Amino acid sequence: MGKIVIISGPSGSGKTTVCKLLEKDIQVKKSISVTTRSPRKNENNGEAYYFVSDYEFEDMISKGELAEYAKYCGYYYGTPLNALKEALKKEGFYLLEIEVQGALQIMEKFPDAISIFLLPPDKKTLSRRLVKRNTNKEQDMAVRLKTADKELEYKDRYDHCVVNDDLEETINTIRKILKLV
Repeated sequence: MGKIVIISGPSGSGKTTVCKLLEKDIQVKKSISVTTRSPRKNENNGEAYYFVSDYEFEDMISKGELAEYAKYCGYYYGTPLNALKEALKKEGFYLLEIEVQGALQIMEKFPDAISIFLLPPDKKTLSRRLVKRNTNKEQDMAVRLKTADKELEYKDRYDHCVVNDDLEETINTIRKILKLV
């Protein structure tokens, strides 16, 4: 049987980078989320996300095709249910890189899921990472920073909190949590 692993944390905490590195292990497969936001530079449909319209996303909700979903910073994000069910039939870890609202839904529906909250070392670093990423408009960054404050209030609901200050150390810590070392 497969295991669900939730990687969550505020925007800029390093979720995508951490997940890409964890995926290098053959026992780890990453879920591909669905979103209504536009692709960023170098993002292709079906790789990091499936990009859909609001109408298509709402249709997926009404048909019960999502294991979890939430609206985050004005866009819908969700996890396809069928892919999740299929992953649980196989050995290994199924990685969900999701925001807090979705993570809480998954934790409720799948209590055996391993939940990991990634923390930035501090607010200054978080802000710097968002600026460095240079993919968000100034207004969007302000919303993401405000949302980060709210998300941090939920960190105690997770099985593990990992400060993502040193990337190699962060990956090693998560690999130990998953017993991949």
